[in-house]
Amino acid sequence: MNRIIALDVDGVLADFDAHWRQCAEQVLGRVVPQVHEDHQLRTRYGLTRQECDAVWRAYHDDEWSRLPLYAHAADLIYALEDLGCTVWAVTSIDVRHRAARAESLAGLIPSGRIICVGHAAPAGAKANVLRDLCAVAFLDDHPANANAAAASMPLGTVSLSVLLDRGYQGLEAPECGVTVIDDPMDFPVLVESLLKRTGRIAPREGFAPCKGLAPCKGAA
Repeated sequence: MNRIIALDVDGVLADFDAHWRQCAEQVLGRVVPQVHEDHQLRTRYGLTRQECDAVWRAYHDDEWSRLPLYAHAADLIYALEDLGCTVWAVTSIDVRHRAARAESLAGLIPSGRIICVGHAAPAGAKANVLRDLCAVAFLDDHPANANAAAASMPLGTVSLSVLLDRGYQGLEAPECGVTVIDDPMDFPVLVESLLKRTGRIAPREGFAPCKGLAPCKGAA
């Protein structure tokens, strides 16, 4: 019975933002304060294009394998596995960094279940992977990816597209069909509810709140 779950990595399992900022301070030789809530790193940290490019070059050279995991990463994956789910990573990095990504995940997701769609891939790239995997649920911290996943699910396919809201500005809004949460540990609760509704798992007690579905366009 299909219980495939797909997770983004950066911002969901791994603390990319803090690590990239640390790399920026090493490369630039100065403190790099956050000056904006924008999702774009150059704007968020008030960098010039040249500075940002220099940081990215250093990051691509040697930093993906050192990316630290959030404290909740193992608990999130174990909670999903306890539901009988098979967890895949679908991540927006180039395939040349796949081994480094596996190293940073420290065995939580085996390398054979890590799919790299590319650093500059459009949102639809992850949606295509989800269809190929026949994933029943997906968690990402970028609304474009969550929106594309929700919009591309074939009619009649049971699915759950969830946005982990990090409070970034400058991004599109979550659309109808996307569930929004601000605590990553709400995701296994939503998955369990989905599995129970579709007869994929026996009901268990316990439910945690989430922000809920994004409003459909035209709704009051």
